[in-house]
Amino acid sequence: MLETKTAQFTFVKQGIYYFSRRVPRDLSHHYNANRTMYSLRTRSKVIATSRAQRAAQTLDEHWYHLRIRDVDLPGKHLLRTQAHSLSGLPVVPDGAAEGSLKLSEAAGIYLRLKGQGRPITFHRAAERSCGYLMDVCGDKDITAYTKADANAFRDGLIKRGLAGSSIPRIFGTVRTVVNFSASEIGLDISNPFTRVYYDRNAGVEGREPLPLDAIRNIQSECRTVDDDLRWLVALVSDTGMRLAEAAGLLKEDLNLDGPIPHVVIQEHPWRRLKTAGSSRTVPL
Repeated sequence: MLETKTAQFTFVKQGIYYFSRRVPRDLSHHYNANRTMYSLRTRSKVIATSRAQRAAQTLDEHWYHLRIRDVDLPGKHLLRTQAHSLSGLPVVPDGAAEGSLKLSEAAGIYLRLKGQGRPITFHRAAERSCGYLMDVCGDKDITAYTKADANAFRDGLIKRGLAGSSIPRIFGTVRTVVNFSASEIGLDISNPFTRVYYDRNAGVEGREPLPLDAIRNIQSECRTVDDDLRWLVALVSDTGMRLAEAAGLLKEDLNLDGPIPHVVIQEHPWRRLKTAGSSRTVPL
């Protein structure tokens, strides 16, 4: 049967365009076939090319997240995020006391219930933070951790070279995982990861703002060539918005006809905002 190659990632079969792309070798263990292929449901080359490009971009994004999840994490071998019974409670290992819950199981409960619809960074933060603790103190029952373990955890993070601004975030994640999972199964515990002292300024370097002359020079260089990258740099330099915020804008987000020209920064399906407070209007 004749199959004609056309635009990238497409071929024609009986007049219908199909999408076809080989699965990367390093991700082959996620698939049952070495190629993803399906009908684009069109006979138009223009439409097929557009749909194929969008499909390829979606796959690139998906493969990026798969690669992130495959990266080794501290303590990752100890995490059992899928070890849950049908009732939603963790499976208690043989010989374990009733009501016991290991940290790896607590992380699984937390991510299963709180991680729905959350970005990959949310999952990675919980897995990484709990992994750090398991590397230092082991995968214990959450009621077995002591203040000495919490202090050893802090010292272990310092030895890793983590800055004082990062340690509170990691401790906060571990505290939340322990409190949430204990509440879910009805455990009344005293969380040892509260009120642990650490120097929040250790390893933190002050950031000096860019001199105004440097900003003016950058903006001047952006006018030398009329292209999208320089538009982006100029917009960031003039508004102070985050790079991802600027890159994810629509034309409709720019209001140049009002009394005060401004940019509306809001969440889009292709770009989340860092925090709820990041949704705002920036004057131009």
